[in-house]
Amino acid sequence: MFVASVLALCGGIYIEALYRVRLAPLLLAALAVAVTLPFAVKSSRIFALLLLAGFMLCGASRLAFIEAGKQALPEEEAAVGLYEGTVVESSPRLKVLSLSAPAGLSGMRVVFFSALDLPLSQRVRLFGNLRPIVPSFKNPGSPSWRWLKRLEGVSYEVKGKVLSTAEGRDPIAALRRYFKENIERSKAQHADILKALTIGDRSSVPQEKNDLFLHTGTSHILAISGFNVAIISGFFFFLARAALRRIRRFRMSGRDRRYASLVTIPFPFVFMLVAGAGVSVIRAAIMIAVYMLALFLERERDFYNTTALAALVILLIYPHSLLTPSFQLTFLSLLFIVMTMERLFPAIERLKNGIARWSLSTVLSTLAATLGTAPIVLYYFYGINPLSVVHNLVTIPLMGVAATLLGLVGMTTPYGWPLLVAAGKITGLNLDVLSTLDFGYLYPLVRPTLTEMALYYAIVTALLRLRKKHAAAALLCILVPVLAIQGYADYRQRFNTDAGVLFIDVGQGAAALIEAPGGLRILIDGGGYPGSGFDMGKQVIAPFLLYRKIRTIDYVINTHPHGDHIGGLAYVLSHFNVSHLVTAGLFPREQKSRELSEIARSRHIPRTIWKKGDAVRFGAFGMDVLHPDGPVSWDDLNDSSLVLRVRYGDTTFLLPADIQADVETKLVMSGLSLKSDVLEIPHHGSAASSSLPFIAAVRPRLAIVSAAEGHLKNVPSPLTLARYAAFSVPVLRTDRQGLIEVRSDGRKITWRTYGQ
Repeated sequence: MFVASVLALCGGIYIEALYRVRLAPLLLAALAVAVTLPFAVKSSRIFALLLLAGFMLCGASRLAFIEAGKQALPEEEAAVGLYEGTVVESSPRLKVLSLSAPAGLSGMRVVFFSALDLPLSQRVRLFGNLRPIVPSFKNPGSPSWRWLKRLEGVSYEVKGKVLSTAEGRDPIAALRRYFKENIERSKAQHADILKALTIGDRSSVPQEKNDLFLHTGTSHILAISGFNVAIISGFFFFLARAALRRIRRFRMSGRDRRYASLVTIPFPFVFMLVAGAGVSVIRAAIMIAVYMLALFLERERDFYNTTALAALVILLIYPHSLLTPSFQLTFLSLLFIVMTMERLFPAIERLKNGIARWSLSTVLSTLAATLGTAPIVLYYFYGINPLSVVHNLVTIPLMGVAATLLGLVGMTTPYGWPLLVAAGKITGLNLDVLSTLDFGYLYPLVRPTLTEMALYYAIVTALLRLRKKHAAAALLCILVPVLAIQGYADYRQRFNTDAGVLFIDVGQGAAALIEAPGGLRILIDGGGYPGSGFDMGKQVIAPFLLYRKIRTIDYVINTHPHGDHIGGLAYVLSHFNVSHLVTAGLFPREQKSRELSEIARSRHIPRTIWKKGDAVRFGAFGMDVLHPDGPVSWDDLNDSSLVLRVRYGDTTFLLPADIQADVETKLVMSGLSLKSDVLEIPHHGSAASSSLPFIAAVRPRLAIVSAAEGHLKNVPSPLTLARYAAFSVPVLRTDRQGLIEVRSDGRKITWRTYGQ
């Protein structure tokens, strides 16, 4: 019942995250349940239902409490000024600060983007602007980053420059700093990895090392987990028991083991704080504390209740963690390891050779964790390595055991530098082995939906419980038919008889996906932020394509080589199966265009230059090129854009990219039919485009503008929007409506939006 109650708490948090129910009605409902509960004791079923309802309301209330307690930003504080705060979360790119000044904002948590090495508890003084977090891209399958941070109680960002830093004053910060300095003073190889293994500091681990661990399926080694906490707890348990055995009455009575377990309980919690109190560390500290308490009380330990207790504590402290990959991966991997080993451990115990038992246990545990977390890994990271068992057979003993143990002991002792040096050499050996064995990584893979993940876990759980009649019956009578229905639905979505144009939200840029009948897929442009390190292809385009179950693209088309149209295409060409690359010219002066050419050449992707008169035909679907009609001009890349007209049955779409009024006039005077049901507004709605004669010639029933609100002043221009209003043309905007999907059955068009 306790496990079911914690699951109900999770359900309440999830519902509140999606629907944002106000705190007051939730508290009233929880009070009503609490008052009713004593009167339902005589009926076990009603009592159980009320208890579950109470836990669900508790979960929803806990998350709503964070929203209700959020500080609003006073108008006078919105200007540029001085801010001071303490680092409470740190990653290579993003820090979360708890402000201490100005006084009116004390305690407010804000995000700060910086590549500086700012460890936890560091005090930071900076000059910048405090503003609400800018909305992220609103595309299906990718939750809004602003929404996720809001669940954590963080709604504002400081954008500015660090003026000074100072060390944290609390004892935990001093202890963490002492350990970090010991590691750095040792001059050990791969000190960045050692800091990640021992104190949870991953801020200095370079991206190439992170990628190596990711590709080989060994990323879990870098996260402080139950194994690290178990080592430190076992070390103190050994010391405490050795000290107690020196006392005769404890040694003779056998109570040394009991009281050593009691003495050990505080140490995993101290280590948890030193390591940054991540989800996996909190879970491990709680479970080890419960284990030690059970040893002291000489009671049985129940794994499922202990795990549920750890989840309950974490969710009461950090309710938003339910929606993070770290929480999900931590508990699912542990759950599947235990469920698998329960079935197989009796057979493993029969092996007489200890090394064989350990090796088989490691292989089976890794396989169980891989199977248990596969959908979550695919959902968040879009790739998986089925050979990770081999990589873990090397990494677990070398880094997970030897390097971690030597690092933990070495950093805690004044003269432990030889141990740290040895740990660094072992880590280097492990990295060399992983680099040699860096193969088998499958990326990108299509992203599962929530329904597909639930079905996967139901089937795997039923297979693990196959000996029980109800599990076998559920598998044959329910899960297999549902699997067949889901497979048919996915097939229908891929090979439907409709055509669709999906205008992807890429901020101030443009990207559109055409889905034609028969599985034809065309990507037109890829967005991008010129001059920034943000990879639009990796962060936005690829996740969306994988969400749509797309790994093969028939045509990748770049209308012109401006950064806000070409930026995300390099990543797509490098990682997806692309049949054709299409451009309006070669553009050798443009670095991004040269990069596309090099990638296409290296991957043997044919590149075609389109001009007026070129076309694609695929049954009832067709796409014609209306512009340019000759060699492109390098002086004005906007007017060199490909203008495409898509036809399916009796419906048409006009996609003119960034052409301006001169080209619009040329198209109108050419005599070509421009009449279209759907128009992508040229040049993001700037005042230099969308001339009245052009709008009159197209006469669209719907207009789409791809832009980012507030990114560029007057884009889209109010004058441009007024012109479409004068023709009674409804305008949808990606900056407000998010991704816009327009579909046609050949006779009529329909559309829907995905704004969050």
